[in-house]
Amino acid sequence: MAERFAVYRYGILRDGEAPETRYSLAPMQGVGYAGNDEPSDAHPRGNEHADVGRSVPAGHVEAPDGTTISAFEPPTLEIPGRGRVDLSAVIGATAGGTGELGALVRWMPAG
Repeated sequence: MAERFAVYRYGILRDGEAPETRYSLAPMQGVGYAGNDEPSDAHPRGNEHADVGRSVPAGHVEAPDGTTISAFEPPTLEIPGRGRVDLSAVIGATAGGTGELGALVRWMPAG
C-alpha cells in the first residue's frame, strides 16, 4: 500500500511583479517569502511586503510505504532507504529534475 499526501497551492503577489505560485504539504497560508525552511527575515526579501493567498487543494502524491514528510515548504518527502525528493519538480512547478526518486512518486492533480 502506498502513502498518500495532499498537496496545496497558494500565490504570492508583490507590487510590480508577476504572481508567484508556491506549493506546500500543509493546508495553511504560506510561511513567507524565504521558503526552504528558512525564517523569512533570513532572506534578502523577507521583510518586503507581499500578499500571500489562501491555499487550495492542488492534488495529491502517492509514494512508497513508510515515506514521511521531510519539509512542508518546499514540499519534500523522505523515501525510506532512498533519500529525499522535492515535490516541486515531481509536480512540474520547477524545471529541476527528480533523478531516480521521481519515478517512485506519482502525482495526481486535482480536478
